[in-house]
Amino acid sequence: MNFASRKGILAFSQLAFTARSRSVDGGGFLHTPDDPPDMSLAADARDAVRERPFLLTALRAGVVNYAAVASYLDLGDDDAVSAALRRFAEDLPELEPDAREATVTMRSGVGLVGEDIEETDDEPILSVAGVDLAAGGPLTAIIAEGEVDTAALTTVLSRLDAESVVVDSAGVAGDTMAVVVPRRQGAAALRVVESAIENVYV
Repeated sequence: MNFASRKGILAFSQLAFTARSRSVDGGGFLHTPDDPPDMSLAADARDAVRERPFLLTALRAGVVNYAAVASYLDLGDDDAVSAALRRFAEDLPELEPDAREATVTMRSGVGLVGEDIEETDDEPILSVAGVDLAAGGPLTAIIAEGEVDTAALTTVLSRLDAESVVVDSAGVAGDTMAVVVPRRQGAAALRVVESAIENVYV
């Protein structure tokens, strides 16, 4: 084998090794130091947005000042980050309201078993890892039964936070959602939950 042939084989081997080192399952490619800087910056921008769900929601809603977000993230070239955010927003599903049907009721006088009230044989209103919430305490539970899920709970909690309603505990399972608040805020929480269920953003 002459020298030229050996050089050709070596070059092919190096190319094959590079391709193997970059390939991943599904036919994609891992980022390498040779990737264009804007690709790495775009990936950093997407990661930064995902680490801040409020920005992800704003991108999906289409209410973002891209230049302001780029400056806030402070990842480097603001113009490049702004352009990357625009492309990212185009790939995201639009944020849309989804009206749910659910019956919302208020139950006053609930509390944590073993803390607010003594042990009870009554069925708990909410139970998480052995901590039960049952009747007979200083709190108020807002119960929604029907088309509820984690998306509905997320919307409800965001709305309650926006209205400065304190949430002591909350959970959803099956077709039932429970949110527990201080008794004095029960009526306000009831109104907020009723409104939020009608506009669950997904």
